[in-house]
Amino acid sequence: MRRTAVLTATIMFAAAGLTACTEEQAYCVDLAGFAAAATNVDPQNPADYAKILEDAKKLQGSAPADVKDDWTVVVGFAEKAQKAGTNEIELARLSKQLPAVTTAYKAIATQAKDSCKVDIPKLS
Repeated sequence: MRRTAVLTATIMFAAAGLTACTEEQAYCVDLAGFAAAATNVDPQNPADYAKILEDAKKLQGSAPADVKDDWTVVVGFAEKAQKAGTNEIELARLSKQLPAVTTAYKAIATQAKDSCKVDIPKLS
């Protein structure tokens, strides 16, 4: 009986480890796709953030805890940029948020490089 309990516990821990690995791998694969799409984003143009909104939302949902808040900042900004559309006044207001967005994006880029071995485009 004890042997069965030990075997069951071992299998459960192994399965949990595989699930975590798979989730991280999925995040890294999605991140690589995001990196390809983000090459066309001008970091100084808030309207360009709308181009990456859907990918960013997906990554926000699957992001590891250490960058989840950073993804929230990027997604929130992209949503505001999409809502602003071509309204120059709203886009000018949004540009004041660029320092915080840049900081969050840099944290994401560092984690992407360190954990996923993915280079996402740097913000200027």
